[in-house]
Amino acid sequence: MNAPEDLSDDELLALLTPRQLADLDRAIAALMGPEGLDKVISLQVMAQLYTVRAAERDETSALAMLQMAAAMRRRAEVLAAKRG
Repeated sequence: MNAPEDLSDDELLALLTPRQLADLDRAIAALMGPEGLDKVISLQVMAQLYTVRAAERDETSALAMLQMAAAMRRRAEVLAAKRG
């Protein structure tokens, strides 16, 4: 396997089972809160933060953080498409 930081968002998410991906989506929704904080810019900023912090972690932790960031970016794209 390539280093986690060398994988695309699609490749990172493909490593997850459908159930894991659904659980991750629910976790992101819970993280962003029910008060409407699940916004495109918030998700993009959080994804960038996770991506930067992943570089400071061991490979397993980095992979998990990068998968979370990829899922956040994917969710942001879905939300932006719904608004557009």
